[in-house]
Amino acid sequence: MLASLSLAPVSLTPCLPRRRFMFRWILALLALTALAGCASGPQFDTLAARVVSKQPITLPADATLEVQLTDESTGDVLASSRYERLGQLPIPVTLQYAPEAIDIDDIYRLSAQIRSNGRIAYLSDQPVSVFGRDDPSEPDIPVVTTGADSTPTEESATSP
Repeated sequence: MLASLSLAPVSLTPCLPRRRFMFRWILALLALTALAGCASGPQFDTLAARVVSKQPITLPADATLEVQLTDESTGDVLASSRYERLGQLPIPVTLQYAPEAIDIDDIYRLSAQIRSNGRIAYLSDQPVSVFGRDDPSEPDIPVVTTGADSTPTEESATSP
C-alpha cells in the first residue's frame, strides 16, 4: 500500500530580502575597495642626499636652502625641497619624486643653492648626477661660495 505524500509548496520569498541585503553589502564593499585604491593617490620614492662644503660653514639665521632634481634631457624639474633654519653644513636633504617619471635613458642631476638676505650665497657649481649606474644612492652635493656678502650693507639697508 502506497501512502500518498503531499508536499506543500515552498516559498522562497522570505530568503529574497536576505539575499538582496547580502548582494548590496558585497557591492558596497567592492565600491569601498575601489575608492580606497583611488584615494591613496600617487606613490612617491625618496631620494636622500647631503649638501656639503670643503670647510665647515655656519649659515646665517635667515638662510634658506633649495635642492632640485632635474631631468637634463627635458629640463623638467621633477622634485624640489626647501629648508629653513639650516645651522651648519653638511645638511641632509630628501626629495620626493614620482618613480614613473624616471626614464633610464635620461640624465638626472641634483643642484642646490643657499640664499641669505635675498642673495644667493652658496650654490652647487657642478650638478650631481643621480640614478646612473655608477652614481651613489645617497650623493653629496658640494656647494661653493658665490662671493656675495650675505650681510646687508648700509646702502641696501637704507634703500627703499
